Amino acid sequence: MKKYILLLLCTSLFAGPPMHSNDPFVPSLGEFEINIAWSGESRDETLQRAPIVDLNYGIIENVQVTLESAYVHTDIADDIDSFELALKWNFYTGSVFAIALYPQYVSYPIESIFGHGEDYELSIPVSIAIDENIDLVVDTTYVIPFEGENHFEFGSYLKYSMQKHTYFAEIFLEEEGNSLEFFTLGSLGYMYQFHEHIAFMISYGVELTTKSTKVTSGYTGLQFVF
Repeated sequence: MKKYILLLLCTSLFAGPPMHSNDPFVPSLGEFEINIAWSGESRDETLQRAPIVDLNYGIIENVQVTLESAYVHTDIADDIDSFELALKWNFYTGSVFAIALYPQYVSYPIESIFGHGEDYELSIPVSIAIDENIDLVVDTTYVIPFEGENHFEFGSYLKYSMQKHTYFAEIFLEEEGNSLEFFTLGSLGYMYQFHEHIAFMISYGVELTTKSTKVTSGYTGLQFVF
């Protein structure tokens, strides 16, 4: 059956909002970043997450603690879903280059496109300033599931910033077992900083893998920083 996803969210499922790839940056010491969202996807059945709550806090200098959860609605079940507990350590930020370590525990009790079951993940996100307005983010993640095979995920996006507007273009790949085949998603995103502490974000993506069944994705949400 053809797969359609409508993901309207603002959070760690899209780890570097509004994109799926992680970035290396963290809130300042004592600062909160809170993302609130709704999401939905349709494959063989309909799945919606409402609400999604993603809490990020600068617990010590250059270290963020993350708690994320959501309530999920499907055709056959309603339950708490998509729980994440994580730390992100931004151990180097320079004028051109930034890098972090991001260990995570993630649980998806109800299967979705972007995850199922429980796993440990270690991400190494890197940001490179190409010029004053353009950054390249590259994220490599090693996933250790409680069940199934260990595998890699790769994400990379270009970010162009201009005053209150930011534009994104991303390629995300997830290794499918040891077959050297990848689930590949291409996405475009946009962020508007309409208030000092509040930003609106949106993105749209489509599966680029050559298969008869395709995935499309969309995203929208609000981010609060204070």
